[in-house]
Amino acid sequence: MRTRRPRPSFRVRLALIYNGLLAVALLAFGGGTFVLLRGQLVGAFDSALLANAEHAAGAFAQDVDAAGRLRPSGRLVDQLASTGGRVVVYDPSHAVIADSAPAGAAPPPIDAADFAAADAHAYLVRPFVTATGDSRRYTVHTITNQTWGVVGYVAWANSTLPLDDLLRTVAAALVAGGALVSGAAVVGGFLLARRALAPVVEVTETARAIALSGDFAARVDVGRPGDEIGDLAVAFNEMLEALEQNHQTLQRFLADASHQLRTPLTTVRANLDLAARPDLPPAEREAILTDARDEAERMGRLVGDLLSLARAESGARLEFEPVELDALLVESVRRGRQAAPHVRMTVAAVEPVTVEGDAYRLRELFGIVLDNAARYTPPGGTVTVRLKSLGASAVVTVDDTGIGIDAEDVERVFERLYRGRRARGFRPSGTGLGLAIARWIADAHGATMSLAPLPGAGTRVEISIPARPR
Repeated sequence: MRTRRPRPSFRVRLALIYNGLLAVALLAFGGGTFVLLRGQLVGAFDSALLANAEHAAGAFAQDVDAAGRLRPSGRLVDQLASTGGRVVVYDPSHAVIADSAPAGAAPPPIDAADFAAADAHAYLVRPFVTATGDSRRYTVHTITNQTWGVVGYVAWANSTLPLDDLLRTVAAALVAGGALVSGAAVVGGFLLARRALAPVVEVTETARAIALSGDFAARVDVGRPGDEIGDLAVAFNEMLEALEQNHQTLQRFLADASHQLRTPLTTVRANLDLAARPDLPPAEREAILTDARDEAERMGRLVGDLLSLARAESGARLEFEPVELDALLVESVRRGRQAAPHVRMTVAAVEPVTVEGDAYRLRELFGIVLDNAARYTPPGGTVTVRLKSLGASAVVTVDDTGIGIDAEDVERVFERLYRGRRARGFRPSGTGLGLAIARWIADAHGATMSLAPLPGAGTRVEISIPARPR
């Protein structure tokens, strides 16, 4: 089985990509610069070569005898060649009649095409290499006399050794400079990649530490907010905060469930053990089974309330839409009246008002409030509901003639599992979670919710919800 080679780290790949792109850019820049410079220098060299050939042709045009034959003087040939070039003079039949080079030196490789181009005034510049390895360029120009016309040709050749040396120096400088820049870029690229990815490494280490320890309280240093790495750190911290909140919610749920279910489970188990006794009278057995059934129902309500509160605290999303609060409140009262026939539940006043909210959750909120009012009101009592539109708010009040509430319990009743002294004495089977759920729903809608004792007896619940602009 072939062993899979490990991939380089992202830091290494990032640095290599950066340096590869830089190397390509340097190669393109250096190559383009060299080609452009070489073209400019060769063009300037050729222009000088053509100018020298034209100047020599003009000078030799004066060395014509009475018969129209070209007779170049050796002094003029040597004078022209003293500039550094080689001068070769040809007669009209393309025969060499003067040469500034020593005797026996091979002439430039001039052919019929060069003479034809000169006759057509399309002066060409061509390269050649001497027997000694010297690189040269030459051109051929016609020698034209005003009286006799074309009396010969002059070829001017010059060495490109200084030009080649300059181009080699430039090429070496470009290569050395590119190598130095690439080397510095390699080191700088790895350092920059390491520094840029340091927050990512921290995120990775934090995630691993959380996976090992289960501690969601750890956070990543954001560094510079606003860039991609900073945004990643912020998003990671937000995720950790949500996970920590969900984890705490789960822990509270488990703690609350285990604490609250322990007593009813013990009661149910004891009652069932008693009911299993063969010598127990039928009436007493029926009473025991009724108690067990009541405890089971209480456990069911408790579990349902705990789950609702856990979902709320874990960030359950609400679906907001325009809700006709008056119609929803009247419907909630109708349902509450059916569920609590022992009290007289009425709507004393209602005004049409629309709010932005989650209809399902608002119905649950009113259901909890009405159920609490009816639950803690003795038979024959009343529960009165009102809805008023007060400018930017819709105010719902629920008054009951029940057992009332102590002043020290007014704020604490919204705490999880808390039940006031009067509530515990009047109805021991409550869960203490309904008002906590109601407060969460109110807060999610930007509403305020308060409880207050009424003069004489009873309790008033007031809920103020932002109204939808008309």
